[in-house]
Amino acid sequence: MRINTAGSGHTGPVKNGPAEWLAYDASRERQRRMVERAINILRSNVRGSTACNRAFRALPGGRSFDDIFDDNNVWISYCPDNANYGFTNVVGGSEITICELAFRWGYWTVTGTLVHEMGHVNGAGIADHAAEGTLLSCGLAKVHDPNIIGSRDTEPIYIA
Repeated sequence: MRINTAGSGHTGPVKNGPAEWLAYDASRERQRRMVERAINILRSNVRGSTACNRAFRALPGGRSFDDIFDDNNVWISYCPDNANYGFTNVVGGSEITICELAFRWGYWTVTGTLVHEMGHVNGAGIADHAAEGTLLSCGLAKVHDPNIIGSRDTEPIYIA
């Protein structure tokens, strides 16, 4: 996976509703660092996990977590939306975007969102819990949300 930075030369998909695939430029340095931290967590703690790889292989795309993590055709972009955690351009696509809502919650939520979206890259649909369910096998139970089915249908609830 690669991060879509201003100097990467990558152009993400066109905006689709609230989903945008923007480059991490100088104004998004904090968010880019959080994505890098999430990738480092996944590299150090999740990559190579038998349970996580097995859960990913069970998804419709049949690829392991490691296969997707190591795929340089998968891009991670930025989305300014504050009502969603992230998007993948299409089920089975290769364009992930992490939204501002995830960044507001912190790097663990960014990490969980990245794994969830990797599930969609691997063919997990939007009408079931398969993408979010991978978090349980990938050591991210603390950020797993049992109410997320493909995509959130309601606004998140904030507890002050």
